[in-house]
Amino acid sequence: MLKKVVLSVFIGFILIVLGVGYGFFNLKSNSVYYAQRTPHKAGVEPVLMELVRNLPWVSNPDIKGISYDFDGNNIIHNIDSAGRDYAFTYYPDERYRYYDGGGDLVYNFNKDFKLISVWQMGIAEYSSKPVDLSAVKRDIYRTVQPVIDAQPEPLINLQWIYDWVNKDKFN
Repeated sequence: MLKKVVLSVFIGFILIVLGVGYGFFNLKSNSVYYAQRTPHKAGVEPVLMELVRNLPWVSNPDIKGISYDFDGNNIIHNIDSAGRDYAFTYYPDERYRYYDGGGDLVYNFNKDFKLISVWQMGIAEYSSKPVDLSAVKRDIYRTVQPVIDAQPEPLINLQWIYDWVNKDKFN
C-alpha cells in the first residue's frame, strides 16, 4: 500500500516537472510567434526584443547572408550583396544595439526598446542629430525579417501564458 502511494507521488512529481519543463521550452522557443500576437504599448517592439533575446532558443535557419553569434551576446548578422554587415544585438544587461552596415552608425536602445543614443563610429562620438526612429526600426526589421518569417507555429499554443508572464514587460 505504501509503495503504491510513494510510486503515485513520484509519477505525479515527474509529470509536473515534465509539464513545467515543456511549458518553459515552449514559451522560449516560440517567443517570436507569441510576441507577434501580444498586446503592447506604442514604441515597444516585442518581436525584435524576443527574437534577439531568445536567439539561442528560437529557430535559427540557414539563410543566405544571415549568420548568428552567441559568443557572450546574441547577434544576428545580415550581410548584403555589397558586403555591408547589418547587425542586431542583445546584451545580457538588457540593452539592444543596431549596427547600420552602410551608415557607420550604432543605435543603442534600453530594455524598453527606447533609443538612448546614436554613436558615430567614423568619428568616435555620439551624434546629436535628430533620428527618424521609425526608419531605424524599419531597417532593423529588414535586417532580421527572414529569421522572423522562418519561425514555426507552436505545437501547443500557450499564448495566454506568454501574455500573462510578459504583461508588464511590454506595457
